[in-house]
Amino acid sequence: MMKRFYLIWTTLLLLLFVACKELGNDKKKSEKVSFGRTFIDSVIEEDTIKISDSVLLRYSSKLLWFPDLKDTNLLKEIYPGKQITDFSRNGLQDYLKQEKENIYNRMRNSAALPEVKQQQQWSYISLMNVRMNRNNYVSVQYYTSQSGAQDKVSYYYEEKVFDFKNLKKLQLSDIITLSEETVKDILKLNLGKTTIMQQIKTYDPETYVLISAASFPVTRNFYFDDYNLYFHYNANEIIHDDDIGDLIITVPWNDLSDYLKPEFARRMKIN
Repeated sequence: MMKRFYLIWTTLLLLLFVACKELGNDKKKSEKVSFGRTFIDSVIEEDTIKISDSVLLRYSSKLLWFPDLKDTNLLKEIYPGKQITDFSRNGLQDYLKQEKENIYNRMRNSAALPEVKQQQQWSYISLMNVRMNRNNYVSVQYYTSQSGAQDKVSYYYEEKVFDFKNLKKLQLSDIITLSEETVKDILKLNLGKTTIMQQIKTYDPETYVLISAASFPVTRNFYFDDYNLYFHYNANEIIHDDDIGDLIITVPWNDLSDYLKPEFARRMKIN
């Protein structure tokens, strides 16, 4: 009797364990599919070298690495302007090493270098960072900055969103059904709501009027999250020779609810 009871109990435990394991696997699979995250890693190259008696050059660069992505066309969109043919981790690392040498050689041949007598540190920085990774959308920010003689720093931001479901770079027309002129009107309205513009309005009314009246393009530097669509303008893009630096204009999804593409709204779960 005890042996029979033990056998039945052992069998029930085994069935329960198998069932729980299968449910757990289904749950993990469901979460992975519904959340739509892409596996992303990165490669980094950093170094500092003396290029003259007075100047140190700092190099720092980071590339994102997408080990599961095999589509060459999308990979070329992700690394624009870079002569990369090997998209493996080692291939990207080799590219950064070669880029570092090219930057060093270019700086060593700078016409400004012989004129520098005091100790300075020049720099070249290039970074790729993930802003968002969900629903098979990956938003990437590209940042580059460079400093040289007279400690003058130049920098530039680029924003891109990649659709890993359809293997393409996302366009604004994939998100909203509005003319460019209408988007301009929305951007100008929301420009006035930014913190920097409110500060300018208070402390520099003339500049506020100048910027508010400016006719600026619809930037292709956009990204989004669960709540807003963001347009990132670099310095001088809204008005030339401005000193307010780069600027991000936020447009809530609520303001665009009637103009969202249905597929995009479903994937981002925007009601």
